[in-house]
Amino acid sequence: MEFRNVSYHYPNHDQKIIDDVSFVIHKNTAVALVGLNGAGKSTLVALLMGLLKPTSGTILINDQPSEAFDYHDYLGLFAPVFQESATFADTLENNITFGKTATPALEAAIRQSGLWKDVQDLPAGLQMNLTQYVDDQGMSLSGGQSQKLMLARALYQKRPVLILDEPTAALDALAESELYQHYHDLSKGTISIFISHRLASTQFADIVFFVQNGRIADAGTHQDLMKVNPAYAALYHAQSQYYQEGDGTDATE
Repeated sequence: MEFRNVSYHYPNHDQKIIDDVSFVIHKNTAVALVGLNGAGKSTLVALLMGLLKPTSGTILINDQPSEAFDYHDYLGLFAPVFQESATFADTLENNITFGKTATPALEAAIRQSGLWKDVQDLPAGLQMNLTQYVDDQGMSLSGGQSQKLMLARALYQKRPVLILDEPTAALDALAESELYQHYHDLSKGTISIFISHRLASTQFADIVFFVQNGRIADAGTHQDLMKVNPAYAALYHAQSQYYQEGDGTDATE
């Protein structure tokens, strides 16, 4: 996967949101996209997924321009987990499989997502309805459970590119720590892109892209960036101090 001199600005606006970005990501690589709110992280992902078209430059998959793909086939390369969760008035199983016949990979996806214990505690297990409108015995998931469900859904699809957009926002500290610890297991056989403003998450990535003002300001491991990029190190230390002294609520995005 490659961005080659990619720029983007909104129609009728000259200011570049993404400015001449180039990078290459290989298979079996866990990437962290980090930076402050408005730096351009989400726009980069929208460009990658084909939700936006570059103003200039080229996006390539296996050396083929993204425009050469059938659009629906191209979208099928990605398994995204966005901050907004969408559950359906159906069983927990069907919410993960989209109603298709379940395969043995279902349990693995649920375990990897951290949802397995929740499923075990449910009276009807995977057949629990996620609605009380058509089932008085149905239930509504908590924010953390919904986020785990979205992750299980993405993992079950086994697509080449896994995209996690702030996937720990609704998780408690323990669940967040477990997700970080198992991040490499989640991304085996894929390219995984982890979007976060929490720089603590970058320690588990193979490479960190530090995004500032629509550009990749620096790239490397967390340890590398702590040594060579003062802005990255300052932001990391500021966040670390905030989490230690505050209530753990995010100060910045």
